[in-house]
Amino acid sequence: MKKTYGKADFHVHSSIGDGINSPFEIVDYVEHHTDLNVIAITDHDQIKGGIIAREYALKKNYEINVIIGEEVSTLSGHLIGLFIKKRIKRYTKLIDTIKDIHGQGGICIIPHPLSWLTTSLGEKAIKKILENKDDDVYFDAVELMGPSIAAKVTEGNARVLNEILWHLPKVAASDAHSLNGIGTCYTIFEGKTENDFFNSVKKNKTTYNGRHWTFKEHWELFIEKLKKFKVF
Repeated sequence: MKKTYGKADFHVHSSIGDGINSPFEIVDYVEHHTDLNVIAITDHDQIKGGIIAREYALKKNYEINVIIGEEVSTLSGHLIGLFIKKRIKRYTKLIDTIKDIHGQGGICIIPHPLSWLTTSLGEKAIKKILENKDDDVYFDAVELMGPSIAAKVTEGNARVLNEILWHLPKVAASDAHSLNGIGTCYTIFEGKTENDFFNSVKKNKTTYNGRHWTFKEHWELFIEKLKKFKVF
């Protein structure tokens, strides 16, 4: 039987956090204007956007699967938790955050690793977790491509380190804060559903694709965010 493959963008921000668009707008856009199969709303230190988006997609009987997630601010840098049911406490030790996510049956993904342009996990923090012997303390995957300059500046180094040292499943996502950024980087996985995505990550059966944003796209997002927060 021929295998089918889906596309997931698991790192999207809504207006519940510091994004431009509401969870409703995001879900409508993804359903009608992209070929994504799975998305996750991962606002900073809250899961309300993901809950709203998931319930809305189910109510509308959309094909898109929405995962509840969170980009957690740990004491070592940001960490993405997916398939969670309760908000993860922010500003705690990285090891405790990982235990909390796995305790909820979720998965932990390193976003924009090593980047000095946004709050990220550094090489020492990642190494410490990889050397931990606790069965509940591990990373499930690492973002090796992102469209923004914050991700681009270190993704080459991250790819090399993953190849020779980390050996983590390879994923990518957009870190989108507006509609036109969604899906510009994405993870390719076996199957089409959120459960397929989960299993593909766990079995190291993922790859990724996408493109980097242009200077114009970065500038337009910057202006949109200034307008949202009424800077002018």
